Amino acid sequence: MGTAAPALVASALVALAAAAATARAENSCTGETADGRRFAACFDLGNRLSLTAGTAGFGGAIAVRHLIRFEDDPDLEWKMEHVVAEASHAGFEDRFTAVLYRGRYIRHARDGHIMLPVLGETRKVFLPFDIGALAEVGAVRWRPDATATIGVVKTAALIDLARAKDFRALLAVGPVARWDIGLTRRPIAVTEHAVAPFTAALFAGKLESASGLTWGELRVEAGTAWHSRTGWTPELSADATVERIVLAINDRPIALTAGLRYDSLTEETTARIGLRIAIVQHLDQRVTLDALGQ
Repeated sequence: MGTAAPALVASALVALAAAAATARAENSCTGETADGRRFAACFDLGNRLSLTAGTAGFGGAIAVRHLIRFEDDPDLEWKMEHVVAEASHAGFEDRFTAVLYRGRYIRHARDGHIMLPVLGETRKVFLPFDIGALAEVGAVRWRPDATATIGVVKTAALIDLARAKDFRALLAVGPVARWDIGLTRRPIAVTEHAVAPFTAALFAGKLESASGLTWGELRVEAGTAWHSRTGWTPELSADATVERIVLAINDRPIALTAGLRYDSLTEETTARIGLRIAIVQHLDQRVTLDALGQ
């Protein structure tokens, strides 16, 4: 009894400290007006239906992200990010970009390991990084010069050096393969095929604030691809995006966005700035809109 009492007290103190930390986190994500109404101060950027308007034209996107966990291995989870039907159209300069589906899947393990069969035995191999993949289908980009590119499919194997448990940080590199088709739009005709059979590399870096008010991402692809007209050609493309929520109406955020894109094949650099308006926004799980005690 003499040794059990201190252990019980210590356990109680730890539980109280954890509860207090959780309450502080929830309170910091829940604001309150002078008349006692509560509102969201943190936002889940990965689950929303949004519309955009700016120098790149008008558009929209559906974003979904979630975790997949396993009962037999609680230290393992898959971080799944999906973007569906993302598009923007700038009618004043006849420019259109869209992607039917883009997904990024990162396997995160707390002790960083994978299980491999070796000589009839299953061995645990420890890794200093997470592993994952990227997939993209149905990308379209047409330009004011009446040419267009259809990205039929793109895939990449990724290693994530950030090893973050949540979606707030990413530092991933890996080989990328893709198949693109070049077109003329007047008249519609195929001009060439471009194939990169894992002869290019992808770098992706992302940071998201704990509150979800600010995030930024940089993607760079560099390497060579085989073109049906010109043979093997070096390529470089880069895309940077920054977003900052400046206002929320009925807990649906409105954000300022800015971006810059470069493509060596078209020798084109484009900048963009605009607004993103969340039409449907998943409420951040740390936000409590009910009154305290309910």
